[in-house]
Amino acid sequence: MPQTNNPPNQAGQHLLDQVRAQVLAEHQAQADALRQRSDYIPALDYFLDLLARPLSLEKMRAAIGRPVMEQLCNLAPYELFHAFGVHPVRMGCGCNSVQRLVASGNPVLMCPVMKSNLGMQRLHGQAGEEGAVRVVPTSCDWVVKYPEMARQDGRETHFLELPHSRQSEKGQQRWLEEIYGFAALLEKKTGKKLKRQRLLASIEAFMRAWRALQELADLRRRRLIPGIFFMVVANSFMLDAVEPWTEHLGQLLEEAASRRAAATGRGIFLAGSPIAFPNYKLPHLIEEAGMDVCADDLCTSERVLPGAVCYDDPSEHGLLRALSERYHRGCICPTFADNERRVNSILNTCRQNDIQGVVYHVLKGCHPCDIESVTMGETLKQHGYKFLRIETDFAKEDSQNLLTRLEAFGEIL
Repeated sequence: MPQTNNPPNQAGQHLLDQVRAQVLAEHQAQADALRQRSDYIPALDYFLDLLARPLSLEKMRAAIGRPVMEQLCNLAPYELFHAFGVHPVRMGCGCNSVQRLVASGNPVLMCPVMKSNLGMQRLHGQAGEEGAVRVVPTSCDWVVKYPEMARQDGRETHFLELPHSRQSEKGQQRWLEEIYGFAALLEKKTGKKLKRQRLLASIEAFMRAWRALQELADLRRRRLIPGIFFMVVANSFMLDAVEPWTEHLGQLLEEAASRRAAATGRGIFLAGSPIAFPNYKLPHLIEEAGMDVCADDLCTSERVLPGAVCYDDPSEHGLLRALSERYHRGCICPTFADNERRVNSILNTCRQNDIQGVVYHVLKGCHPCDIESVTMGETLKQHGYKFLRIETDFAKEDSQNLLTRLEAFGEIL
């Protein structure tokens, strides 16, 4: 089905109705499967309810009561959106059945996440509201080209030009200028001026969320919560306002901390391409092979927030500079040119948590992770760690083959 803003004909409408039912069933089936586990924690209900609803910006805007602005990456500071009363949503969809809506007119070997995003946009209506803006940090090529693929949807695109060298002073200064430009855009779109106290309050709100997520990551490393449940929580980030999300996470922490060890499989580190609900094929297969993800560096999981915001200067400029550094120097996305810190971070996590193996997930078409997997594997093996590269997509046809490889990997750990 080509992407246009024209109303669908009868056949097109039938296809939309058919896919809508499949999408709902796919989301609900994954949520039901997680709820039926013997180690399920009732406090997860809030997060699963958020995920079980297929992403719709219009419905989210009505539920949260704030303007919603989409972004295609974690690199646009959440705190800045929040300080202007705007709710940011990262477009990261793991739905397989919706991809058939955009099967034609796009590259065959295409990032599955971007393909599902396009399909979900097609399913819910193509045109954005008047003045709608899509924020696009220029991280990978698929993200950069997304607005072109989502043609004629009526949204304005604001690119945040990401310097791919983080250590140079020139790159850091360029990114700070992008942050200032982004603040100016938000002022223009909302009609509000940036207030230092409001920005400070927003930074504190997201710091509370980050600390709570770090506590949950610690419980996962101590095997008190299965890795797949950590993904549920992280995947739901910003599907509600940050304040109630953090409050519910606090309740989950209390409940999970009082339990005995929940994860029994051999602990592994999961790296590479993002994993988004409802596509939990790989986490389920890892468990079925007798392992458990007790740490990761996925941008849809442990890296949904890149770290603490550190500032000595509480002026408006000081806060913007601190945000700039957090989202640029603090990020370990594989698209950066100078990224030794990423493999060092994995090595440190493995050493500190007695993890013997790393599974590297490559989504077909995810070129940065595909390239990085080669050097990452060589380095980890040189340090004595087992390494397995898994390339797949959202389809289930390769599940048995992947399971066989994962079982063999588990036996050598």
